[in-house]
Amino acid sequence: MTSVKSKLLEIILDLSNKIEHLSDFILLGDVLPIAKQSFIALFINLGNLLSGLSVASVLNSLKQQPWIFRIYPQILGTRGILAGIFSARTSTSLHLGLIEPSLKRNTSYFYSLGAAMLLLTLAGALVISILFTFSTLNVLLEVHVIIYSTILLVAPLSFFIISAIAFKAFKKGLDPDILLYPFSSVINDILISLVFIEIGRLIVRGFSFLLIPVTFFFIAAYIAIGYYVYEREEREVLVSTIKEGFTALLIGLTIELGTGSVLSTLLSGEKRVTEIALMYPVMLSTLGGSASIIGSMVTTRIAIGEFDFSPQSFKNILQNIIGLQIASVFFHAILSVIVSLIVGSFYRIFMLFMFAYISHVLGFIIMIPIILLTAYETVKRGLDPDNFVNPIESSIADFVETFSIALVSMIL
Repeated sequence: MTSVKSKLLEIILDLSNKIEHLSDFILLGDVLPIAKQSFIALFINLGNLLSGLSVASVLNSLKQQPWIFRIYPQILGTRGILAGIFSARTSTSLHLGLIEPSLKRNTSYFYSLGAAMLLLTLAGALVISILFTFSTLNVLLEVHVIIYSTILLVAPLSFFIISAIAFKAFKKGLDPDILLYPFSSVINDILISLVFIEIGRLIVRGFSFLLIPVTFFFIAAYIAIGYYVYEREEREVLVSTIKEGFTALLIGLTIELGTGSVLSTLLSGEKRVTEIALMYPVMLSTLGGSASIIGSMVTTRIAIGEFDFSPQSFKNILQNIIGLQIASVFFHAILSVIVSLIVGSFYRIFMLFMFAYISHVLGFIIMIPIILLTAYETVKRGLDPDNFVNPIESSIADFVETFSIALVSMIL
């Protein structure tokens, strides 16, 4: 009897130690600081309500042009892929000292990277045009005008904003891996959405001919900048970024084709259409931002030798995941309150929260292994994970979140 009591006491003490260790892991480690910074990063996604409002405001007027909503996710996806590459490369390069935290007189590496991103922007517009034409057999001039003009007009400002946020965060001692992509993603989404909707309105009214010379001007300018940098700056950085980035673009934009089809079906239905149109950009950027935080942390730690796919490496990443999801619960609660007030259905707060958060969690659970597998495969092949992890994650996240929204919408 004494031996049984002794054994039971040992089990209780062992369990107590494990609980205490788990408490230390969750509360006293890096989880709460990560949750705090993650909440700041996620909170900025509320700005994407402006994107949602712009889409919701033209639902009726553009419903006669369903192709517009089919290419909307692809244009957002191009933003996500290119912003993912540039954010990840900028963040990692700041940690490694390859880029200075300054918009003036930066390194040759930074200017070569910037030129590569402009050329990849041009390539992204071309890929969307080709994929959309072959998948829909739609050869309308208006389709290509809205694709090229939207992407090329927004790109320079987008990369400037990403750089400014990265340098400011780095100078203040904050982690750009956590803050950079979510902040820049939301600002880019707002810019893309507003420009996209206004260009769509011009095209519907028959003014697409005004945008053609502007588009050709930007194409010529991007090519000229690329040629200048190729001749005078770090040629290897320019070429390798374009090669690997273009591969990520092809993979990502092919996935975005499915996203466009699902979104077009959602917005042509009758159930919760206004709420979906309003919340869609927010929910997309929230999952993309959450996944990019984990992706950027993984690629940075790989670069500085702190992540080697060992059990301890995964344990450290688990802290980040827990902190991120703590922030995510509060974020989706706030989002639900705001949307319910906008649509005038305050009594539906809980249903909107369930709809938004369940969609997010489903997507997040799928995205974590995708991020780690992409990082592992790129490292194994000797490629730069910054050129693949966030870009591919961004496109897959768009599709996964759109599919999750459709699935949860049918259930709730």
